Amino acid sequence: MAFTKLIDTFILPEVQAELDKVKPQLNGRHQYETNIKTWLKPLIDLKDFYVYPMNGITECINWWQQHEKRNVRKAKGDYEWVDYNKVMTVGNTIAYVSCPSSIDGNYTEIPDEVPVVLDIAYAGCVPVKPIKLKDNVEKVFYSLSKPFGIGNIRTGWYFTRRPDAKLHALSIEAAYYNHCANQYAEHVINTYSIDYIHTELKDIQHSVCAEHDLTPSDCIWLATSTDEQYKDFRRHEHTDVARLCITELIKEYYGKQSR
Repeated sequence: MAFTKLIDTFILPEVQAELDKVKPQLNGRHQYETNIKTWLKPLIDLKDFYVYPMNGITECINWWQQHEKRNVRKAKGDYEWVDYNKVMTVGNTIAYVSCPSSIDGNYTEIPDEVPVVLDIAYAGCVPVKPIKLKDNVEKVFYSLSKPFGIGNIRTGWYFTRRPDAKLHALSIEAAYYNHCANQYAEHVINTYSIDYIHTELKDIQHSVCAEHDLTPSDCIWLATSTDEQYKDFRRHEHTDVARLCITELIKEYYGKQSR
């Protein structure tokens, strides 16, 4: 059966056609500009955050954790790349939270009793439900890898309430950033709305889930099940919910529909 643990999304033909139109500027340095705050605003309002370009969310996490001095906590089964301490106290602790959640692809509550680093990797492949940002959210990470399948381009944005001196010096003042990735990313978000991918594929997701007796997640690439046959897809040992990536089946359905 074509279920996987890794979410390996694909590029829709019309998105590929738009990417093919981009002619990256390879000479010279160009001042960093992005329209990402406007694009994300229906889902999350980041007007009070500084933004810096990154090579995907993985680099955002690496940069943050390299400089983080507090204990890090995260929910069982959340994104495995994040290193954390098994410390659940409030003092001197920061929580890593993915919303929609990496655990099951669904929207989740954001804690307000501790500082939070928020990963919104699934924005762009979920229905738009505004995420309320409280003052305890210090940083937000995002990329276009999950919704548009362009992980190889390594697009990414690092949002922070307080300016990062080194990132500002590198990305803004010296214009040291991935110019090619930025040009592709800006073309995509200036061409497609934040709900485009979800709108295009949600009916296929529901068809796949109905055929295999699965529950659709908010993220169109995922489904969940409590069936024992999927126990190997459970994100941790204390849950009976399995997270199934259904991208291969969606791709198959989409191909048949497009013929």
